[in-house]
Amino acid sequence: MRWGIVGTGAIAARFVTACQRLPDTECVAVSSRTAANGQAFADRYGIGHVATNAGDLAGQDAVDVVYVATPNHCHVDDALAVIDAGKPVLCEKPLATNADDARRIAGAARAKGVFCMEGMWSLCTPVYTQAFQRVANGDIGKVRQIEGSFSVPQTPETMPRLFDSATGGGALLDRGVYLIALSMAVLGDLHLRHVAGDLAPNGVDLAATLILESDTGARAVLSTAIDRFGDNSLTIEGSTGRCVFAEPVTCPASYALTRRDPSAAFRAPAGASGPVAALKARLRRNPLAIRAKQALAGNQKFLTGGLENEIAEVERCLAQGLLESPLVPLDRSIRTLAIIDEARKALSDRH
Repeated sequence: MRWGIVGTGAIAARFVTACQRLPDTECVAVSSRTAANGQAFADRYGIGHVATNAGDLAGQDAVDVVYVATPNHCHVDDALAVIDAGKPVLCEKPLATNADDARRIAGAARAKGVFCMEGMWSLCTPVYTQAFQRVANGDIGKVRQIEGSFSVPQTPETMPRLFDSATGGGALLDRGVYLIALSMAVLGDLHLRHVAGDLAPNGVDLAATLILESDTGARAVLSTAIDRFGDNSLTIEGSTGRCVFAEPVTCPASYALTRRDPSAAFRAPAGASGPVAALKARLRRNPLAIRAKQALAGNQKFLTGGLENEIAEVERCLAQGLLESPLVPLDRSIRTLAIIDEARKALSDRH
């Protein structure tokens, strides 16, 4: 399939590299607001066509599908231009900077009969799709709570867009969007019950902790930040087990599913005491020993670092004539942004 890319930033470069790893997939055109940047990107990656806006790119006969990789605040205009040209669109997350604009994108795609998907690549990765299916099958009992963290420190000098509200900055739109989407993939629709966090002087959310609740009473406790370093993990807690995803939370290398019989009797620890027991305890806590135990228990390892699964999902949907991905449905993308809108307003009102 022949892809066109709107944007020439770091994520666009990663996307081209991912396309090059897939059979029968290639990037044939790129769009940049600056012709020189577009040409330099095209020369670097061997792309044949250069355009200066999303509409012109999508209008080229050589392009089958378009990936929008521009800054957050540009997503709505670029995605709408692609849809207006009648081409399928994969729009980098978040789909827009607010729920109203996300509804505009979804409404336009549905009215035009054009495929549209948010680039929530985590939901397309085998590590999550397999684990979520096991959770849905009841392997950890009834889901009671999800705890998630995605916090990585940045500075305005190294990542200026994150600290600028005009470009859709902030922790919730950049990192929280992952945690909310992953949680809703397990729990269904969620409702904001509480939010706490920190704002920069210009109003950008530096950190936020959300407590969300499903219609069944299950909760998601999610923390995200751009000014601190968290453990960047996700844990699904069930009535008879848990499923743990380690860092990086966007695409973990594995998951560990552990069960616990709640009716099992408590047993006092047995064995040697003193130095021998201490040594055994240290060995059990060793990361290499933990990974070896997980491997022996059948926890599968997955390759990470690419966008190949997301690209394959779009191409699979298009081959089947689908207008939306069942893994990343538009209504969930809209609902995620509605929760973020509500949380950001609550933080702003409080400060």
